[in-house]
Amino acid sequence: MVADALVYHPTAAHLLRYLDTTIGRDKVMRLVQYFARFYAAYLARTGGDKATLVAWRGLMSQFSSARKIMRIGKPLQHLKAAAVAYDNKTGDAVLRYTAVGRQLAYTAYLTIDTLIFAHGTKLVTLKNPELAQKLYYQFWLAGIVFSISGAVYKHIGLSNREASLAKQAEKDIVAIKKVRAEQAANSTQLVLDLLDSTIPMSGLQLVPIDESVVGLAGMVSSLIGASVQWNTTA
Repeated sequence: MVADALVYHPTAAHLLRYLDTTIGRDKVMRLVQYFARFYAAYLARTGGDKATLVAWRGLMSQFSSARKIMRIGKPLQHLKAAAVAYDNKTGDAVLRYTAVGRQLAYTAYLTIDTLIFAHGTKLVTLKNPELAQKLYYQFWLAGIVFSISGAVYKHIGLSNREASLAKQAEKDIVAIKKVRAEQAANSTQLVLDLLDSTIPMSGLQLVPIDESVVGLAGMVSSLIGASVQWNTTA
């Protein structure tokens, strides 16, 4: 039967595994959220129908809130990751401290994220929600800066390592492939960080970034992140 062929198709099974992960569902929701942000900005710029504009902005807000719920508890994960990175004293010192800085910044950013959500639901009352929103973006950007710094430093180290391996008389093909795989993963993370940096920079008004550009950057980073997670669940 056609239904059986669809249900038991390997791609369908893969899709179910993907959607069974929190990260997989979050990437899909994030893609919808930032598409809504992009399209709402497009409608606002082109003088689109106001009711449609309100609907897309509402969709963006709803998906943003849903993702905040899914992030509750994540600060503890990042705090643990910071402790693990700090205790790893056998690795490179620069990568160690950039990892600690990134994880601590994300711990603060996601803690404030939860407080902002709780304030919106009236569970708690923030005395200065505007300050909380500013700190939210500042810690988010700080985490991205630490991540970019670590990625650039790692890129240089991996490039030097690959060059050194290539100069050897008897090339270690396995080692070279391993370095290239690490470099590819590192480059992907760097691209993601650069794209995502537009969001807090726009929120802090550090640079004049159009809402449509922020939405597009968020969409692209969501697609890349979804692709990485898709490969992970293969």
